[in-house]
Amino acid sequence: MDLKNAVVVCLISLFSATLVLLIARALDLQAASRLEPQLARIVEELQALRKQGGMAAAPGGEVDSKPVDDGLVVYYFHSNARCTTCRAIESQSHETVESDFASQLESGEVVWKVLNYEDPAVEELAEKFEVQIPVVVLARMKGGQIEDWKRLDKVWALVGDKPAFAEYVRDEIAQLLDTVEEPPSQAPPGETPEIPVPAPGSPDIPVPAPPARNPIRQ
Repeated sequence: MDLKNAVVVCLISLFSATLVLLIARALDLQAASRLEPQLARIVEELQALRKQGGMAAAPGGEVDSKPVDDGLVVYYFHSNARCTTCRAIESQSHETVESDFASQLESGEVVWKVLNYEDPAVEELAEKFEVQIPVVVLARMKGGQIEDWKRLDKVWALVGDKPAFAEYVRDEIAQLLDTVEEPPSQAPPGETPEIPVPAPGSPDIPVPAPPARNPIRQ
């Protein structure tokens, strides 16, 4: 094995160990128990890749730097090394966004972006979201600034259960979408609302007559 492949194999080992540790820290015990079969499958994938002498790196490309002023950005962050499970998380997330938020995608209220967190141009954003492994991140934008964000760590535990995975991603997106309606306008404190006055020449506002009284009998 030449030096290049040896380095790749070492990186694979480091990646697998880091992945298990970070996911275990991010999830509760119940989610971690559900994740165990997924981790076993990932380990098998990594072992197979090690036997092959390396791992295919993600193809290079331009970073999608188009700014989003207002709306919700659904990011999928990946690394240079991409396993089958990582790609499944990406595809299932994208499928959920396209199927459940088609109108919002068309209007620009929801934006889907895929970024490589190992790309120097993405480093600052990845640090802000504390991204260390491939993961989905939701970021609500307002005025070109990040107003709120959430990292969906549980995608790793649910990737083997497509309905549960889709429900989780769908619910988290819906919670961050700006759906709050503005309250009806009210008069500022201390000001009395104006009483409508009939226009000149219009009939007076009718005033109800007092109830008739029964005559008093002698």
